[in-house]
Amino acid sequence: MTLTKAQIEYLEKAPNWEDEQIKHLQDPEYQRGWLELTLSEFLEDGNIETFIRCLTYVVKARVKSSSRGEISRLARELNIDRSNLSEIVNGDKQPRLETAFKLLNGLGYKYDIKLKSA
Repeated sequence: MTLTKAQIEYLEKAPNWEDEQIKHLQDPEYQRGWLELTLSEFLEDGNIETFIRCLTYVVKARVKSSSRGEISRLARELNIDRSNLSEIVNGDKQPRLETAFKLLNGLGYKYDIKLKSA
């Protein structure tokens, strides 16, 4: 399939999805809702990658909206190595589940997971 010149120009002007999502995630209500949704989906289907990716976007949004030292502050608060957290934020490393829940706490969220009979 060959794109027309108009289609190519449109695509070049289209916003970057990740940048747009990070802008939306500046809103605390949107952020919380998105995390709740992806956490509940993870608990239903076991797709940890989607949950971790969404959590990483929230951390990126927090880091972008806060002061320069946000990664260092968050790393200290979570007792995580700063370089480790930077790698997570940059997408170079996927956090373990334990670290993901530490990140949720560090972002100021509490969670309540209940077991149900299958």
